Amino acid sequence: MHRTEVISEIELLEKFSKQGESYTNSSGSYGWRNPIRSDTGIILQSLVIAEDPVRILEIGTAHGLSALYLALGMNENCFIDTIEFDHDVGVDTQERFDRLEVPGKVHIGEALDMINKLEGTYDLIFFDAQKSHYKRQLDLLLEKNLVKKGTLLLADNVIDRSEECAEFLHYFLENGINHTIIQTECGLLVGKL
Repeated sequence: MHRTEVISEIELLEKFSKQGESYTNSSGSYGWRNPIRSDTGIILQSLVIAEDPVRILEIGTAHGLSALYLALGMNENCFIDTIEFDHDVGVDTQERFDRLEVPGKVHIGEALDMINKLEGTYDLIFFDAQKSHYKRQLDLLLEKNLVKKGTLLLADNVIDRSEECAEFLHYFLENGINHTIIQTECGLLVGKL
């Protein structure tokens, strides 16, 4: 991976509007793309450095900003799978990964469909797609044994979109899962199964 080039690419992606953008994918489904805030990227990178995962799953790729921050923290044996709903954006992001030699694959499609196709277990999972789907995505990850004891779970927007994340947040409280919410601009949940 070309770290200097990844940092330069992050600087370019950080210039995208943080207000987000709405879109309709090729099958006519509506979506909303909103990049992580500037205060979140360095935290993602730091958590990857501290956790030293071998496999990362990101749900909600967009243009790859958060994935590139995650990649900056990865060791040479780590691989990132990331799921993007919008075909054209997913293709563009995979091309970005390839150009920067980021060890990762963009899976293009609806998150629940893509999760159903994954195998093995992940050491770190970052939720950043449709907030009201976080709990269903977690349920499926658990059902398919894609997570294990010790998997680090990260979720963005748990403060600014707390109503949409309520069921997901309740799961952590109800099951006594060790977690905290970092007071970023949007709120970043950090929990460990």
